[in-house]
Amino acid sequence: MKRLLLVSNSLPVHIKWQDDKYLIKKSDEQTISGLQDFYSAYKPEWIGLTDFENHEFTPKDISRLEASLKPFLCVPVFPRARDRNLHLHGFSRNTLWPLFHYFTENVTYSEVSWKAYLKINRLYAEKILEIIKEGDILWIHDYHLLLLPQMIREQRPDISIGLFSHVPFPSFEIFRLLPWRQEIVEGMLGADLIGFQTYDYVRHFMSSVRRLMGVDSVFNRISIGERTLKVDVFPKGINYERFRNKALEIHSNHPRPSVIQEEMKLFRESGNLEKLIISIDKLDYTKGIPQRIRAFERFLQTYPEYQGRVSMIVQAIPSGETSESFFNLKSQVDELVGRINGNYGTIQWTPVRYLNQTFSMDERIELYSLSDIALILPLRDGMNLVSKEFVASRHDGTGVLILSELAGASKELHEALLVNPNDLDAIAEAIREAIEMPEEEQIRRNRVMMMRLHRYTVGRWANEFIRGLESVKEIQEYTLTRKINITSMRKLVTSYRDSKKRILFLDYDGTLAWFKKNPEDAKPDKNLYEILERLSADANNTIVIISGRDKETLSEWFDAKWNIHFVAEHGVWFREPGNNWHMMEQINNEWKESVEPLLEYYVDRTPKSFIEYKNFSLVWHYRKSDPDLGLQRAWELKDELRTLTSNLNLEIMDGDKVLEIKYSGINKGRAATHKLGDSSYEFILAVGDDWTDEFTFEAMPEGAYTIKVGAKTTKASYYIESVDLVREMLCRFTKDKCK
Repeated sequence: MKRLLLVSNSLPVHIKWQDDKYLIKKSDEQTISGLQDFYSAYKPEWIGLTDFENHEFTPKDISRLEASLKPFLCVPVFPRARDRNLHLHGFSRNTLWPLFHYFTENVTYSEVSWKAYLKINRLYAEKILEIIKEGDILWIHDYHLLLLPQMIREQRPDISIGLFSHVPFPSFEIFRLLPWRQEIVEGMLGADLIGFQTYDYVRHFMSSVRRLMGVDSVFNRISIGERTLKVDVFPKGINYERFRNKALEIHSNHPRPSVIQEEMKLFRESGNLEKLIISIDKLDYTKGIPQRIRAFERFLQTYPEYQGRVSMIVQAIPSGETSESFFNLKSQVDELVGRINGNYGTIQWTPVRYLNQTFSMDERIELYSLSDIALILPLRDGMNLVSKEFVASRHDGTGVLILSELAGASKELHEALLVNPNDLDAIAEAIREAIEMPEEEQIRRNRVMMMRLHRYTVGRWANEFIRGLESVKEIQEYTLTRKINITSMRKLVTSYRDSKKRILFLDYDGTLAWFKKNPEDAKPDKNLYEILERLSADANNTIVIISGRDKETLSEWFDAKWNIHFVAEHGVWFREPGNNWHMMEQINNEWKESVEPLLEYYVDRTPKSFIEYKNFSLVWHYRKSDPDLGLQRAWELKDELRTLTSNLNLEIMDGDKVLEIKYSGINKGRAATHKLGDSSYEFILAVGDDWTDEFTFEAMPEGAYTIKVGAKTTKASYYIESVDLVREMLCRFTKDKCK
């Protein structure tokens, strides 16, 4: 069985120093989280920090604590106290947390904190590299360790690495504010699978990768060199059965009422309450606790008939933070609660009961199941499991969830009353609607949400992530079997040298020459001229450069005296050695007059895009444009072109950052078939880099060597990493070393 290593900011145990020894107790994460079956199946080892935040460990301390944690399958990391503080309360909590939650005014950009973040990630990497073995699975959690995947990848490329972000990922316009954005993205891309809570976060991450790294994605896959990784959505669930069963137990007559139940009963009866609203979340500025209280105040102002009939319990769980912003937040909440209770409260009725304390899971379930409405309004939240917990605790299907549309959970719990947490009037109206909602409607909404939560539990979340990680490794292994490595290169060269009659179909841009932002800059260099000259000098070779380039450019770069066959504009023009350019068939060019104005319009709408004019095609280039805008405009242009060209017998070719409009039926595959003719070649090779070369690969007979440049989805038999390796392969054909 494969070993699973879980890596997070903290270990899933509580540690106390007492009576000259360490007392260790498992946390809820291991006991009641709903992941027990998952842990039993994988028996993971957990790497993370201990509870001792401001403590400098001696070698003796480290040895004793490591031994004490070993039975719990926990491997502690021991940073210096100052580094740990700067990493957690500096860069993680005061830079990444507010930035990722769109609170840019709360972000601090500290070089010292960044260096500590880097140091702690390296410390984790060192510890992992000490214990990791071949075949292990590494699952890294959350924003504290975003640099870690690449650090492990550099040393152990064989290891399967997963990264899951429990927090949102911001849009590029926000993320670009971070001075260390490039390092963060590069660190994350070291993983084989990157998981987020919602598709919005996936989309934002992909956008940042495109803009910062210049790397495109196909669906949810990113290819970096020869490695393919996936970015996908894995919304975290809850231990549904735990919440439902406990709620049923609370409402049965068997157990003795708990302290919470007694207090809730007294609170209801003392105010003669008709409805009780519960609002639970961490005391964190991203959770919008003040907005919830203000919204309830607005409700009391707007609907005074409910004064004395409805109360709200606000549980603000201490976050453990000590920064000034968190103290200010607590003061603000205290003042709001005092103001509302002072302005509206009576001797019998308390509008808001405020609890700044932590409750156990069982106590939370009691609060959920004994309330009527949950008001969960984070200003930004990766998921928000509290909303799911409330729904699962409604054993009889009653109860109304009012949920912020800015919480990740809103993507799953769309039967709730969804509101903008900044719109106080809308929230007040939602509270009124929740109070007056008939039980049948409550049950109808909750039943659908319950079924969803029952199906997609936290256990399924964990198992699906691991299965997703394994599927990525399968893709990578399949890709590696098709890679031109030393062994397959030797086989290919041997096959070439053993044959007498050969034909080589070679694409130009991205195959023989590197892409340039300006297409005219991609002219052949001295090295390429030498390679082609040696290949074409062999009388056994027929060399065909089959390109999308126009014939004028190819004529400028290659004189007609070259012993090379040329195919230009994807198969429109042909030139044999020593001859002039000619066409395989006559093509009507009148369509350009109707298409050109549309392309000019999109050039005006897309900065840095331009039109390339070929003899029998028009090409819209957007390589230099903003990546997201270019892609968006390409979709729009394709849609308009399809309508415009539906009766013109034209074809739209979607290449690498280009759209080319040309006469239908003309493609590289047809040109390659024409060049093959009836001749019987012993060795056939086709090399290309984009989807227009797929026509060439398709046209090749059985036994031909077809090679794609780059690890992209292809019909080719093999792939090769780069232009450099294509040139090296061609050099080996001629028994020469590449210069």
